[in-house]
Amino acid sequence: MSEVMGKEQVVSFTEFLQELQKEWRFHLNEGTSYRQKTAELPLEVARKVGGVAPFFELEVAKQTVSRLLPFLDHYRVEDVAKMLHVIAKELHMNANLSDEVKAYVQQKRQHRNPLSLVKK
Repeated sequence: MSEVMGKEQVVSFTEFLQELQKEWRFHLNEGTSYRQKTAELPLEVARKVGGVAPFFELEVAKQTVSRLLPFLDHYRVEDVAKMLHVIAKELHMNANLSDEVKAYVQQKRQHRNPLSLVKK
């Protein structure tokens, strides 16, 4: 449990909500109605929980979603829990990257060639 508490201290709840909102906005513009709803529900769950800790472990995330939204079918619970889990883990990983890794990634981004769909 202390490992989860340490992760929660690295990832702020505000930052977590912001990422969930970004995901929701993306699916509003690009997603099917199923994906739009699936992206909306994690925001509801996160606001009810008021923290990030339950989402670092996938099984706990599933239990939390099932408890808070008991009307959801199994597949939707899986999708909502996975979205919460993946975003929490990604934020934690990004917050813990060393300065050297961050600099390397930034350098690679600056020097990459633009994407082209034209075959040469």
